[in-house]
Amino acid sequence: MFIGYHILIKFFKNGELSNDFPKETYKYYEKNAIEGDLQGIIQEMDYLNDLGIDLIYLGPIYKAQTTHGYDVIDYFSISENISSVSEEEANDILKKLLEEAHKRNIKVIIDLVLNHASKNYDFSTIPDGLKVKTEPPQSPQELRWQRSFLFWNLEDRDTREFLIRVGEYWLENFDLDGFRLDHALGLPLDFLEEFSDRMKKINNNVIILGEVWEDEGDKEKNFVLLNKFKGKDAQRFTSLFDFATYNSIKEVLGEQKKNLKDLYEQIILSNKLNEDTFQLTYFIENHDLPRFIDISKDIDSFYIAMGLLMALTGNIMLEYGNEIALKGDPSAHHFSDSGRVAMRFKESWTEEEHRTFNYTQRLINLRKEHSVLSKGAYELMDVKEKRLIFKKKNEKSEIIIFISLEDKPLDLKETYLDLISGKNIRIVQKGIYYLQKV
Repeated sequence: MFIGYHILIKFFKNGELSNDFPKETYKYYEKNAIEGDLQGIIQEMDYLNDLGIDLIYLGPIYKAQTTHGYDVIDYFSISENISSVSEEEANDILKKLLEEAHKRNIKVIIDLVLNHASKNYDFSTIPDGLKVKTEPPQSPQELRWQRSFLFWNLEDRDTREFLIRVGEYWLENFDLDGFRLDHALGLPLDFLEEFSDRMKKINNNVIILGEVWEDEGDKEKNFVLLNKFKGKDAQRFTSLFDFATYNSIKEVLGEQKKNLKDLYEQIILSNKLNEDTFQLTYFIENHDLPRFIDISKDIDSFYIAMGLLMALTGNIMLEYGNEIALKGDPSAHHFSDSGRVAMRFKESWTEEEHRTFNYTQRLINLRKEHSVLSKGAYELMDVKEKRLIFKKKNEKSEIIIFISLEDKPLDLKETYLDLISGKNIRIVQKGIYYLQKV
């Protein structure tokens, strides 16, 4: 189980000015990028530790020509613009980041893009003796991306071997804890099994987190899809992102289009995929989505969504800035890209951002203190259009999760301790509560 924190490196913190390159040297420079780098992340390691997360998921670190880094031109080199022009220094900077994270019991995984690479990929970096192959676009997503990317032919034995060696290189040469596999939907199941087996030979506890979703599929289709890719006993992944549950949280708590009964049904459906060696990863933001506060336009609804997120059985992934309800760029060309904005730190926070950080930190600490939140079973107590009450329970304890979207106060008829506020309460207002009997 982990409470993760995704960092899109170019947007987080600029910790070293010497690796800032002119914008015109990039093939694509996103307007809100701030020349963030690995050094900036190292400088904010105490901040991340104070927040309470226990895993950092780094966006692509490889040599690339864009600020997002998904256009890999060399899998075996760290991009100069997030580290150093010296390859040796660049490697040392990443090693320093891993050392500082591990000192604080924070694991680190990196984004690994195996389905595609830049059209300008440097084929001289491919290991001797391997003759790799590419292929035309094979899916609607790839058709949309073909201007920027080439696509690896994963049916070819040498190409598979090349991409597996990429994973081996990073685990063998750096003390990494695993990978997030970008667009794993495009990777064959037997390749994913072989990749997982080879990585486990290096680190038996390797984390392999997959991005598998069909953006035009409904929740049931995505459930079947996740079940297909999951396999049995962490056969291919240790975790997969759950986009269907994100969509339900967004529709109910963000857009107010559906009701809490729909949301609870999705949570229960999703939980059928969780097991001892595999847990789904839940989120309310990522780098390809709008900021949740820009969807809900209401801090109370944001707090309810964050509180629910932290009560789900499985793993959690926060997007950088999620902890302060960081707002996106309303002028972004696409709403889905609007969340890619510069991180804000304590010295520039508003009162509301300070309050939201403290709230998120409190939820994280409660999740760590009460394992029933991350591992417990669900038991429905009551659900209405604007009210949801369910228990999280295990053999040792139970917590009642109470969500009210109603405008009128509700009398609980007896007194409970609300773990979030730390107060004894009998009346609930609109909000979310973690209740235990006094």
